Amino acid sequence: MGVEFRDNVAIFTQTISVEEAERVFEWLLETEEPIVDLKECFHIHTALLQALLLVKPKLVLPEEEEFRAWLEAHVS
Repeated sequence: MGVEFRDNVAIFTQTISVEEAERVFEWLLETEEPIVDLKECFHIHTALLQALLLVKPKLVLPEEEEFRAWLEAHVS
């Protein structure tokens, strides 16, 4: 699995597929002040992007420039 949950932090690694969307969305709704760590992630399904847009958690953006720029353009 590409998502690990630690208290109020969800750590995304590698590729996050649509199969993770419902679980992540539920966690985002249930978690007080959620943080999504995307440092080690390089692709998320658009269903995850929609969840991030809706809930607006704090994001730790990836270091990979192209994916970071794409996220900043869509989520910020």
